[in-house]
Amino acid sequence: MKIQSLIRNNDRLVPVEVELSFVPGLPQIQFLGLPDQAIKESIHRIKSAIRNQGYEFPKAQQILVNLRPSHLKKTSRGLELAVALGILWETEQVPKPLDGEALVYGELSLGGEVFEPGDLHEDFDPEVPLTVWTGDSDGRSSPFARSCLRELKSVTAPEIVAHAPREYPIERPSFGLDLEFPDRQAKLLKLAAIGEHSVLLAGPAGSGKSTIAKALHALLAAPTQKEMHEIRQNNKGGAEAPLSWRPLVHPHHSTSPLGLIGGGVPPFKGDITRAHKGMMVLDELLEFNPRAQEALREPMEDFRIRIRRGRYVEEHPADTLVVATTNLCPCGDWVPQAKVICGRSIKKCHSYMERLSGPLVDRFQITFFTRKREEGGTVAGISLLKELEEVRAFRAAMAGKDPRFLRVAARWGWEDLTQDLPGFYMRELFPKELSSRRRELATLRVARSLADLMKAEKLHPLHVEEALKITHLPFEALKRLGG
Repeated sequence: MKIQSLIRNNDRLVPVEVELSFVPGLPQIQFLGLPDQAIKESIHRIKSAIRNQGYEFPKAQQILVNLRPSHLKKTSRGLELAVALGILWETEQVPKPLDGEALVYGELSLGGEVFEPGDLHEDFDPEVPLTVWTGDSDGRSSPFARSCLRELKSVTAPEIVAHAPREYPIERPSFGLDLEFPDRQAKLLKLAAIGEHSVLLAGPAGSGKSTIAKALHALLAAPTQKEMHEIRQNNKGGAEAPLSWRPLVHPHHSTSPLGLIGGGVPPFKGDITRAHKGMMVLDELLEFNPRAQEALREPMEDFRIRIRRGRYVEEHPADTLVVATTNLCPCGDWVPQAKVICGRSIKKCHSYMERLSGPLVDRFQITFFTRKREEGGTVAGISLLKELEEVRAFRAAMAGKDPRFLRVAARWGWEDLTQDLPGFYMRELFPKELSSRRRELATLRVARSLADLMKAEKLHPLHVEEALKITHLPFEALKRLGG
């Protein structure tokens, strides 16, 4: 007899075929197909549960349980219910399901009570509608139907629980919404929040870099239920309470490349994946190991990370908004067009700046220099959020007739961006002095966000000219710093 069950594959449950065969021999269960120790221990629970529920365990017969595919190491919390029901169905002590097939996943007690494993609700995403035989649901809803058993004896009359979509609580953090931001910083926050552009914040100590980064987290768009499911999938195993907003990952500067992007054998997820659909803040970027900085170049470009370790190959998502903060010299006050008086030599400042990787800086779409004292008026954080929500409503309306608007501007490609601009402008007037195609793409993406903030349907050359002041001029000033 063949039954479908589930085994764990990293952070997800995937189907496995459980095949039972009875052969003459001692009355025992023998697992085949690389079972782990936990599966082998379930033999005694299966025997005890069957007998305590008034059924007979087969006599003078050995039960072979083959798990396919056979070449993968098997670990599962719910195979024991599949084996127990397979024995009862095969020995005809209870009638088989009418459809002839079943997906069974549940834990057993020694007395025969059945429990739904805690990972079934979160980690199983069937591709087609189906019904899972499992234990008592405790009132939880799942995106698949279930036949719930309180004990083995209720297999003839299970409680049918219909499928229902997952509902995750969503709560916007409050940090920054009650603060006042200078006009220049407010413009940056709006731009980064609406387009989800990666930002490098450089400036003196105490100029608000960390505050800007944390406030940006509260201004991001609310995640959808599908995104919240991905977020929770990528943030398991920690001591923190379940997330109710986009993740904010704040690695310490001593974190290794392995900790940032993942790895090991078998490969595990790093901080860049834990921050998927959220933010990763790299505070004091120049204090990070150069190898750790360079390891971020691929995921910041491709929004995913592919890792090979021996025979293991895994790809993890990394659609992450990266915000880095840094001082540009040991005293912290050295920035473009600033007069600095300190006791350190210019050689010392240059040696500190050399820690900053040029290719990594090129992957930040926006470079912003903070100041200790900002001129002009201020804008309340709650006012910024209100304005951003109006812009998001505009983008949602545009998405109904233009699928490009389903993605934030930082994820638009070259063709998406240039189709609205006049061909003559791109051939003759678009600046040719930009240092790389990546810088050109960053400029057009930021220009699209500027157009969004103005609620403009089409990208205009005026938006591009304004974007150059944000993406090109600060980038060039950083390269010339100290020259």
